[in-house]
Amino acid sequence: MLLALILLALSFLLILVGVILMFLSTLRKSLKEREEGEGGVRGGAVVVIGPLPIVIGTDREVTKALMILAIALTVVAITLFIVLNLGFLRVAGKPPALSAVDLKQI
Repeated sequence: MLLALILLALSFLLILVGVILMFLSTLRKSLKEREEGEGGVRGGAVVVIGPLPIVIGTDREVTKALMILAIALTVVAITLFIVLNLGFLRVAGKPPALSAVDLKQI
């Protein structure tokens, strides 16, 4: 039990250290670019609503790369959903009936 708590604390500590290192490296890079006079921040984001990805980017190259990534991840997610559901149907014989509740067991 004590070992599990120690490992849990270490995992949270490692995650915190990783986030701090990412923040510091981003800050260092932006300060370095500001000193060198290199402007122009490039970036983008992907918002996934259901199976539909929405891509936002600052320029064509970033947007194109994010679109390819979003489409690939959507295909992987849909494929996993189908494969796992088919595997469940084979093992269980039928999907669980969510509406059928046995009131005697409650």
